[in-house]
Amino acid sequence: MSVYQPCDIRGEVDELSPELYAKWGLLLARNATATRPATGGRPQFVIGGDVRTHTPEFLAALAAGLAAGGAEVHSLGIVPTPLIYFAKRHLDLDACAIVTASHNPPRYNGLKWMIGQLPPTENDVLELRSDTERLTDRPLAPAGFKATELNIWPEYLQWLRQQWGSGPLAQHPLRVVLDPGHGCWARHALACIHRLFPGVQASAIFDTPDGTFPGRDPDCARPRELGALCAEVRAQRADLGIAFDGDGDRVAFVDDQGAALSAEQATWVLLHSMAGELPGRVFVYDLKFSDLLKRTAAAMGATPRAERSGHAFIRATMLGSDAAFGAEISGHYFYGALRSLDDGLYSALRMMSHLAGGERSLSQWRSACPPVYMTADLRLRVAPERRGQIIERARQAFANLPQTQIDGTRIDFADGWALVRASVTEPSLTFRFEGRDPVALSRVVDQFCEALGDIGQRVRHLVQQSARGS
Repeated sequence: MSVYQPCDIRGEVDELSPELYAKWGLLLARNATATRPATGGRPQFVIGGDVRTHTPEFLAALAAGLAAGGAEVHSLGIVPTPLIYFAKRHLDLDACAIVTASHNPPRYNGLKWMIGQLPPTENDVLELRSDTERLTDRPLAPAGFKATELNIWPEYLQWLRQQWGSGPLAQHPLRVVLDPGHGCWARHALACIHRLFPGVQASAIFDTPDGTFPGRDPDCARPRELGALCAEVRAQRADLGIAFDGDGDRVAFVDDQGAALSAEQATWVLLHSMAGELPGRVFVYDLKFSDLLKRTAAAMGATPRAERSGHAFIRATMLGSDAAFGAEISGHYFYGALRSLDDGLYSALRMMSHLAGGERSLSQWRSACPPVYMTADLRLRVAPERRGQIIERARQAFANLPQTQIDGTRIDFADGWALVRASVTEPSLTFRFEGRDPVALSRVVDQFCEALGDIGQRVRHLVQQSARGS
């Protein structure tokens, strides 16, 4: 399994090493130097990492490599990913690099980066891979090198206060339970909310940073990981539960009845929170989402635009279209106001403000959301050499039907759709199905699976397992 993914670098720790991080740092510094204006100067990088036990060693090696490549390095240390994005735009720096595996299990780590305003493309990642393989020695930082240590928390809090401090949350505080999952927002999210909104009754579970993630899996997009949060919301009779992923850029929500919102429901509510900002603007959405969101955004005056799953793909489309809002099904929410970046705490405050300023509880919003009839995101481990063959087989089997090939193949049936695509974070194919109603959903699944032979039978089994689990 290669650690070089379409959007970033990610793999199990035994596939990674300080030597690799040092090489990546050197190459990223050189790339940033090449893109600077003709006036030259050293590229300015801000770096940081998540709470994983192996992150500090990798972060130190990355800093050394960046310095060896001629960059000036500013380190935030172990912080949520959104804080690094904030520092880059607030200080107007050239680039950022983050040691993280985001939502992956504790045995994983990786690297995200951004040079200028654009995330890396697939070609950028492939070029970094080939350049890394050509380097023979581990780059060494100049003698006496030490990264400049930054504390950007005061500026970040001031910025959040400017965004939300005079809004409904100040007048109508809520009772909120946070679940950082022992990740990067542990201790920080609760402290931020207490500082910004003393009237909000906020508490937290799994609120100590721990890179082994003992409380739950760092992927907050999986409803089964939110059981403790759901129970705590019910026990406290809270208005809202908020869960973050490992590095703090994703978010998930639990309503006042202790029910986890689906990705469609959460995005539908957030769309309504932006009603005044959407008309005439673009809404970029994950191709795997229900068509409900496309219809809702269009009815609100926005132009919906589908994009393939992946942080870099959605963000690049947002930048290219001056979009107001973007959503990925895993819980990444992107905002034009953040230069098309995502921030889990910003999204949490937006949801809190929306509830505080309205007359509906979150459970009432959830009930008002039109029903969707679709499967979960179903993952099937498939050897790399077979993934393209299976996607092509689906294309050929339904060549007479409308198809979208932004990412894998989405096939539009008369009363629903089927999608097969390669995961950008796991060695898997992912499948998803939607129907106009339960009968139509079953029919779409049957038609698709029958056309794929033995793989189709395995997918059908996943559909059945998922239905029993729900």
